Amino acid sequence: MTRTILYNLIQLLFVIGFGPLYAGVLSRFKENVQSKRGPSIFQPYRDLWKLFHKDEIVSSETTWIFRFTPFLVFVIPLFVASLIPVLTDYPLAFAFMGDMLAGGFFLALAGFFATLAAVDTGNPYGPMGASRTRMVGFLAEPVFMIVFFTVSFVAQSTIPYIVQKRWVASPAAFFSPAHILLLIAFFMLILADGALRTGYDR
Repeated sequence: MTRTILYNLIQLLFVIGFGPLYAGVLSRFKENVQSKRGPSIFQPYRDLWKLFHKDEIVSSETTWIFRFTPFLVFVIPLFVASLIPVLTDYPLAFAFMGDMLAGGFFLALAGFFATLAAVDTGNPYGPMGASRTRMVGFLAEPVFMIVFFTVSFVAQSTIPYIVQKRWVASPAAFFSPAHILLLIAFFMLILADGALRTGYDR
C-alpha cells in the first residue's frame, strides 16, 4: 500500500513539475525549426510565476462554468497521470479503473469545459480562439484514436498498464515499422495539439 501511494505521488509530482518544461522545450523546438531563436525553455515557469501573482478578475456576466473550469482543467491531467503509467510499469491507483479511451475522454472533457468557459465570458474574442482550438482538436482527435486502437490491437488490451507490460516483454515489437510510423504520427499530433493548449504557437 505504501509503495502504491509513493509511486502515485512521484508520478503526480513529475507531471506537475515537468509539464511546463515540456511546453518550453516544445516551443523552443518549433522556433528552431522555423530558424528563430525562440524563448527560453524555462519561460513557462516564469509565466506561471507571473500569473500566480496577478489579481483575479472575474466578469459579472460569467456563470459557475467560468469559475469551475480552471479547477477541472488542472485536476483532470493529474487524474489521467494516476491512470496511465509514465515513469514505471507498476500499476497505479486507478490503473484498472479505465483504459486509454477513458483517459482521452477525460482530457476531451477538460477541453470541452475550456471552450464553454471561453464562450461564457461574453467576449467575442473568446469564442474565436476556442473555435480555432476545437477545429484542430476535431482533426487531431480521430488520429489519436487510430494510434491508440492500433497499439491496443497489437497488445490485445486497452489498459495502459497491460499494454506497457506487453511492449516491454517483447522489445522487438517496439522497432516494428508499424510502431515506428505510429510514433511519428503521435509526435506530429503532439506538436499540433500541444501548441494550441500551451499557447506557444505564436
